[in-house]
Amino acid sequence: MPQDVEFALPFPTRISPDADAARARSVAWCRRRGLVTNSVDEGRVRRWDIAGLMAAWLPDASADRLDLAVDAVLVATFLDDQFDGPLAQQTQRVRAVCDAFHDVMASSGGVLDGSGPLVAAFAEVWQRLSQGATAEWIDRTARHWDWYFDAYAEEADNRARRRIPTVEEHFALRRKSGFVYAMTDLSQKAYGFELPRHAYDDPVLRHMLDITADVVDTLNDVHSVEKEESRGDLHNLVLAIERESGCGRRESIARIQRLIDDWNREFLEHERALLDGAERDGPVLRPFVDCMRSAMSGYLHWSRTCQRYSQLIPPTEPALAADLVRTRIRNR
Repeated sequence: MPQDVEFALPFPTRISPDADAARARSVAWCRRRGLVTNSVDEGRVRRWDIAGLMAAWLPDASADRLDLAVDAVLVATFLDDQFDGPLAQQTQRVRAVCDAFHDVMASSGGVLDGSGPLVAAFAEVWQRLSQGATAEWIDRTARHWDWYFDAYAEEADNRARRRIPTVEEHFALRRKSGFVYAMTDLSQKAYGFELPRHAYDDPVLRHMLDITADVVDTLNDVHSVEKEESRGDLHNLVLAIERESGCGRRESIARIQRLIDDWNREFLEHERALLDGAERDGPVLRPFVDCMRSAMSGYLHWSRTCQRYSQLIPPTEPALAADLVRTRIRNR
């Protein structure tokens, strides 16, 4: 199983002591928001263990700040699985669904009648994310959520044409679809700080953030490749390398292991350069570097231990029993 593949990350793993309580609170929130209405979906949500993911991603967060991050990632995960079926190849329908999420952000958390429970849940999350945040931070995280939503339409078009992206195309799309940039925004929200624009735009930090996204997304591709293959999803680096290089599964994964080793070394080199010169911005740069470290180590811990990729749903069954985007979404 790909979950057994060894990856060595030079970052320690820590878990929030609030993890177990957050798991219970997350399921209760899903019930309140109408995202879980049957035992099948509840069991699947528990196997996702998104609270466990965010407890490792944000080891120093707890209570409401941890819950907000968990609920945001739950929305993204529900949407991902909602598109894990026939809908995933219907490009125009996918665009229409995602338009409803774009509209929530454009209206500062408003939601049209009949938009369904997942859009309504996102509206609540967006209002909580926006509370107390600067306009600059809201614009930045809105852009990252936009990337995530827009990537689904591009993936739907590829699926409809049975087109596997090249390795270069894969990375360009994966940095949008992987949701890592939005999740590092959640890290700032959970820990009560915001990176100023000049710090966020620093080319060294941006490269470190790209490495963080590539590491997390690539770990996910390895651990989820059997799940995605079983459901006809072609957006996976393992598959892209196999197709482009004509190699087998073992060699593809070995190449990925070497890539991640190289990224680890590069990250540490950039970290030293960034922090050595961080006089004015040290108070925010240092915690953000720590956030990127815990993002990578926390994701690896979760991805290797959760049941999302070890207990596969038969391809003849929908990934979710309930239709959460059954909305009367207008076509544009």
